[in-house]
Amino acid sequence: MKNYIHTLLLIFISINAFGQSPNWVVNENNFQYTMSFEGFVTVDGRDLSSPNDKVAAFVNGECRGVASLLYVASEKKYFVYLTVFSNTENENISFKIYDSVSNSIKNVENSKVFENNKHFGNLFQAFSFASPTLNNEADIVDFGFKDLKISNKTIVGSNITIFVDNVVNISTLNSLFELSTGAQLYLENTIQIPGSNSIDFSKPVVFQVLSENRSVLKKWIVYLKVGAAKFYKKDVVCYAGGEIKVVYPENNAETILSKDGAIIDRKSIINGETFFNNLISGTYQIEIAGLNKEIIIKQKK
Repeated sequence: MKNYIHTLLLIFISINAFGQSPNWVVNENNFQYTMSFEGFVTVDGRDLSSPNDKVAAFVNGECRGVASLLYVASEKKYFVYLTVFSNTENENISFKIYDSVSNSIKNVENSKVFENNKHFGNLFQAFSFASPTLNNEADIVDFGFKDLKISNKTIVGSNITIFVDNVVNISTLNSLFELSTGAQLYLENTIQIPGSNSIDFSKPVVFQVLSENRSVLKKWIVYLKVGAAKFYKKDVVCYAGGEIKVVYPENNAETILSKDGAIIDRKSIINGETFFNNLISGTYQIEIAGLNKEIIIKQKK
């Protein structure tokens, strides 16, 4: 009797541990069109990783496709290969996830419109089946270097220009970066870890940022400029105007002089320097290669 009860208890525990998989079925012979997905599955921030997990597609509550997760050895991850069936273009396809660990069914917020023979996703940029929805931003929020002081930095579009003083070896810099939530940074298809890389920045470096939901792959270019600008001034004396001298190592760099918010002159760096002459007393702003400097010209008596 004790053995019988013990056996029943083990069966009960086993059933509850593995859960009851939903009875999602589709009669493929009833349909003439298909579309397909190659995706990854996430529930509450956790990548599902069991062949007992499932994804299913529905149209108005009717199951139009179902697939279990498969392990892909080359990626060391689980993926789902889902085929969706239909007889009509432009039907709205919704998705559900079965999480075998929690024995629960989750709705996927994002839907797709049916397109015959359309395929979404690949091993690198897999389609996201997620509950809740993952972030679709692929931005570099901040970028710098380990143990290296930055004199200035500009981010324009997807171009990042970083200005540093003298650097011993810019061919082996260890980069630090902050990305959009859940995003990943790649260099030549190799994922980068902040503070644990060695990258040659002697030439512009092209990165790719993959969003958390893997739907957006964005190119970013990082430029490293070595050598900071230096500024010198002469105040107004008697009838002699003031002067500002700008020294910068990159020839032809444009230098902009402003006063009271208005641009009053533009010059290029020639032989490492440029001058602004005959200035009256006042406060000036100098802009060069993303650097901004305020300089006050005084009236000396």
